[in-house]
Amino acid sequence: MPTPQPTPLPALDGSLLRLGLVDEKILAHAHSVGDQNDLGTILVSMGALSEEQLYQAYCDMSGLPLWDGDGEDAIDERFDGDFLAFNHVLPVQKAAERWLIIDDGEDDGFVDLLKRTAPDSRIALYPSADLIHRLQKHEQAQAAQNISLESESERGIELAAEQLKDLALEAPIIRLVTDIINNAVRIEASDIHLEPFRSHIDLRYRVDGSLVSRPPPSVEEYPGVVSRIKILADLDIAERRLPQDGRIRTRSSGRDIDIRVSTMPSPFGEDIVLRLLDKKQQRLSLDGIELSESVLTPFRESLQKHNGIILVTGPTGSGKTTSLYAALQHLIDGTRKIITVEDPIEYEIAGITQTPVDESIGMTFSTALRSILRHDPDIIFIGEIRDRETADIAIQSALTGHLVLSTLHTNNAIGAITRFLDMGTPDYLLASTLVAVTAQRLIRRLCSHCKAPAQIPAHLAERFQIPPETRIYQAVGCHKCSHTGYHGRIPIAEFKEITSAVRTAIVQDPNYDSLNAAADRTCPKNLLDDGIEKVISGATTFEEVIRIVG
Repeated sequence: MPTPQPTPLPALDGSLLRLGLVDEKILAHAHSVGDQNDLGTILVSMGALSEEQLYQAYCDMSGLPLWDGDGEDAIDERFDGDFLAFNHVLPVQKAAERWLIIDDGEDDGFVDLLKRTAPDSRIALYPSADLIHRLQKHEQAQAAQNISLESESERGIELAAEQLKDLALEAPIIRLVTDIINNAVRIEASDIHLEPFRSHIDLRYRVDGSLVSRPPPSVEEYPGVVSRIKILADLDIAERRLPQDGRIRTRSSGRDIDIRVSTMPSPFGEDIVLRLLDKKQQRLSLDGIELSESVLTPFRESLQKHNGIILVTGPTGSGKTTSLYAALQHLIDGTRKIITVEDPIEYEIAGITQTPVDESIGMTFSTALRSILRHDPDIIFIGEIRDRETADIAIQSALTGHLVLSTLHTNNAIGAITRFLDMGTPDYLLASTLVAVTAQRLIRRLCSHCKAPAQIPAHLAERFQIPPETRIYQAVGCHKCSHTGYHGRIPIAEFKEITSAVRTAIVQDPNYDSLNAAADRTCPKNLLDDGIEKVISGATTFEEVIRIVG
């Protein structure tokens, strides 16, 4: 039999033993206290090592020298202050040499990033506590200097903005951003995520509710990509410290595409999310959103009411807004005035007055609602009821003869009632105005090209009381669905009408069980029931329904 090879030691363990700083017994004890990533900190806190000895081991492990403390603090224009402070990097000028002093001897990727960004600088290690103290003194000196150089700083920002703009107008960057968007449209992604890290960029598309990775731009290309997106979205390319939101309207593959752009500062650059709103894919009709008939019929009937509140609930990305847009399209007949308050306006609908929320100028949901009531609407759509003030205005609007449609973030339909009560809405007002609540989720649809017949597992047939011989289908995977077995999504939903029994429960005994029991007398089907019907119809799988509903 071959002689078993010894398991190689982790890098830090090997350096500590090689330098004779600790023995195997102490190492084993340190590992039993915490994981490998905290080994150095654990050994210092145990008193087994001094911080200087730990950094001797880091130097042995990484091949980097230990800084002797000589040299003058310097400014390296290739790194901004936030990056240096967050990553504990101190630029130093030592005689004719440029140095970057760091305290992390184990992150090879970060060291590689510094070497690529500043190839003319040497890198050295320094104990963390001493380095942080030196960095604080450096920041204080810089702050004092900046006070006297404000005008020069402003000119520097303008120069940086011009450089970013030039970078964004280079042909390779324009082509790269165009390809990122076109690929998202091609694979029918709903969102594009660009996420910067120390030594790499992540590019991920959300397809059918799940994130999938694709080849990203390089670290060197990323500033140009960010600037190009900001220019397209009419954002401030020089502002990298605050979140920004914008919108891009473009065409891809012959389609008109609206893209909502959101930027967020992070330690290694700006995180960007683009939400794609494909007008041709959007099916703004009640029949087109594929709700089950057991939900669609009573939902359509509830829309015939002249006043009251109709809610669609669910988590983010569950299709709530799509369902209500379809409802609004159904209500357009030329005889009623419909006004919406949205954050943001996702789709423009002819025949409806749509009002965007802009909290930066004080245009909140409640502010907009108070104004639009003076515009004599018949139907009001509120993008989301978020707080007590908006809930109160919705209630008052319903009491004064308006039909109010809105969304709420709850797990199920009955949860909407308890959410209103938790916000402080009087029970008698809620009971007299709430008409109906629909809760929904989106589940992945089986790929029609590769789905295959399957047998219902015995435990599921027994649990859901389904005849064992019932034919269902399973996910397989092919090139049409990128080997996931699914293509597209469909809703599962539950509809709860606010009957006299529910109104009585709201006023007399508004706990979840009594409210649910009252609602089930006329509308017994729930999300799970609708999901099982979709499984039996061959639209999806038990695994998908259980994943979404539980």
